[in-house]
Order: sequence, then structure tokens, then C-alpha cells
Amino acid sequence: MWVLFCLMVLFILSACSEDAADLNGSSENDADNESDDETVDLTVWTWPNNDQTFEDITIPLFQEEYPNINVTVQGFGQDQYADKLSSALIGGDVPDVAMVEINDVVNIKNLELFEDLSQEPYNAGELSEDYLDYFWDYVTNDDGYIFALPKNSAPAAMFYNKPIFEEAGLPTDPEGVHELMATWEDYVNVAEDLTVEGEQWMLGVPPEILNAVTQQAETAYYNENNELQIDNEHFMYVYDTVEQLGDMGAFSPFEQYSPEWNAAIQQGSIATFLFGNWFGKYLKNNTEGAEGEWGVTYAPAYLGTSAYDQGGDFIGIPKEGENKDAAWKFVQFVTQNSENLQAMYEQDELYPAYLDAVDEDWMNNESSFFGGQVTNEIFQVVAEEMAAPYVTENDPVATDGVNSMLTNITLGDMEVEQALEQAKQEIEAKTQ
Repeated sequence: MWVLFCLMVLFILSACSEDAADLNGSSENDADNESDDETVDLTVWTWPNNDQTFEDITIPLFQEEYPNINVTVQGFGQDQYADKLSSALIGGDVPDVAMVEINDVVNIKNLELFEDLSQEPYNAGELSEDYLDYFWDYVTNDDGYIFALPKNSAPAAMFYNKPIFEEAGLPTDPEGVHELMATWEDYVNVAEDLTVEGEQWMLGVPPEILNAVTQQAETAYYNENNELQIDNEHFMYVYDTVEQLGDMGAFSPFEQYSPEWNAAIQQGSIATFLFGNWFGKYLKNNTEGAEGEWGVTYAPAYLGTSAYDQGGDFIGIPKEGENKDAAWKFVQFVTQNSENLQAMYEQDELYPAYLDAVDEDWMNNESSFFGGQVTNEIFQVVAEEMAAPYVTENDPVATDGVNSMLTNITLGDMEVEQALEQAKQEIEAKTQ
């Protein structure tokens, strides 16, 4: 009887426990449902025209999946955005989500005022293999801190004007053009044939050479001891190449993106451009009736490397922001959702940093503007081969100094050594 009594008690207790569990489960589910039904307001900071891209593409798609998250985008001028974001981060008056442009990454990341996405509940370290290596190197630091996710990249190559090459009796197909100008020495030689003083130029501005060669060399403005190294062998190679091209009048005399520069593009007076993939969109917008007249191939190689990057951006969550869960949903959606990435690429040629997207059919269509060329056959190789440079907080100052130096060499008739010494003094004075 005692055994039977004990079994009956255990049965009753078990039943009560299950009922309690059911009640608790129901309560938790109801709470989750209430949370799901609650409207959340999310504020995102960025710059033009990325704000419009979010408004037109990303937010409508995002709210189809998350109808209870209302997203408001605020765009600030690119020349003021980094300072405004830094001030907001330090002052604590921040958005829920913020974009960061590649040239501002070091300064923003070093503040460590963005959420560390390597930690719970984000666990973004598990995503390291999902993004281009080049851009994943930017979001992390030596102790594993992950401040953002990569949004877009900008693998760079050489855009060339086919009619100019054809008129000179040179190849116009991508393989032939690359073989013709496999190295920078080859490029300088071809420039002699394609440059017509005062009428036709090999390329736009000297910094195009600087950006390409220094990244191909995997060199940087500063070494790890924070010593300025703009006189190392790789930078000296840049100056020598620029000087040769300048002496033959190979650079256009127009300021980059000026009306005159755009007019020269429209008229087909500049033979080549060395830019990120996004320049394809720029050409389409500024060359009416030029369909089929442009091609894309690898940039000339330095030390056997053609690949380099020119642009990119990132998106993260400020620590003082509210609505972290909704913010993380938005950050992942922006950088990973295939429909969103496709629409951004097709509208603005924003190249995804998310690897799954790079092999998609919509990334590999023939382009009528580029004469039926599949340009991603070039850009995908570049994206996978380019190596992130060593960057510091003083890089913007050094960049301005070296760009001014290149102007002094090409337009100011200043000798390289004199221009270099002046650039060093100016950079060091501004970074003390």
C-alpha cells in the first residue's frame, strides 16, 4: 500500500509540474508575441546618396520582413559626417545604427564606442568567412574587437576608351589591353602613343597612380613604429612614374569631377581611368551615347600584383544607442540580404562585401554599356586578391600631403626631392 501511495503522489506532482510548465511556456510565448507586436523606431545615420539608397531600396525590403521596425534615415554631408559621428559617440547622443566610410574606420574603431559584435548576443566572429578578407581585416583589431560589418567594397581596375585604342591601332579587348599594359612600365610606354598635347590624355589625375601602386605594393604612409615612410622605394616608384607621365603631358589638366573633367570624359578625350568598380556607374551617367565604347581590364601590375581597392563602407551599432536587437537585425539585413544587395548593385553598382552575393547571376550579367563584357570577371578576381593596407589615424593628413606633392611635380615643375622634402615637413607639422 505504501508503495502504491508513493506512486500516486509522484503522478500528481508530475502532472502539476507539467501544467505549471505549460502555463509558464504560454506566458513566455505571449510575452514574445507582445514584444513582436511592439513598434520599434530605429534611427540610421549615413551620407548622400547612401541615404537615398536606403530610402528607395533597403528600408521597404527590410520592413516587409520586419513590419514593426520603423527605420528613419538621416544623411549628413560626407565632408562633415565623420566629425559629427565622432562627436555624437563621445557625447552619447547617437543613432541606433551608423555607417562608417573606409577612410574613417581607424579613427572611429579606435574610440571603441561601437558595440563589440564579437560578443553575445551578436557572435559576429562566426561570420568572418562570409565576407571578403580585405574588408574583414578592417572591422577587427588585434584583441578580437569587431566594431561593424562590411557593407560594400570597391575592387579597382582600369577603365579604357576603346575608340582611342582602336584609332592608335591597339587592341580593344580586355585580354589584349591587359597584355599590352601588364606593368606600369608598359603603361608609360603606351601613354606616349595615346597622349596628344592639349587634346588627348592618358589619364585623369596623378593620385590614380598613387592609390594603385601603393596598395599593390602593400605599403603604407606609416610603418608600425608610426614613422612616416613616404620616401620608401614604393613611394619613390610612384613619384618617378608620375614624373614621367607628367613630362609627356599625359595627365588631363582638369580637376577631378569638375564640369571640364566630365566634358573630357563625354568627348572621349581621356584614354584610361584607374578607379573602383563604382566608376562604371559614373561613366554611364556622364557619357551619353557611349554604349559599347568602354572596356574594363586589370590595372597594370606592380611587383606582380594588379589588385587593389578604392572605396568601401561599414555599418555598426553605437554602444549608447537604443533598440540593439532591432539594430542588429538591420545591420545583418543590409549586409547579407540577397534581394537588397542585388537592388543596390543594379541601381548604383555597389559591390557587395558579402561573399555569397559575388557568385550570383545578377553579379555576372553581360553589360551592354561595356560592349557585352561581364565586368565581374575582372572585379571578382581583384576583390579576392586585394590585401588591406596598414592604416593609421594620420593617413588622411599624409594623403593630402602626398597628393599636393604630386601636383607640385606635375603642374608646379618642382623636382621630386624638393617636393618630397616639402611634403614631409607639412605632414609632420600637422601631425605633431
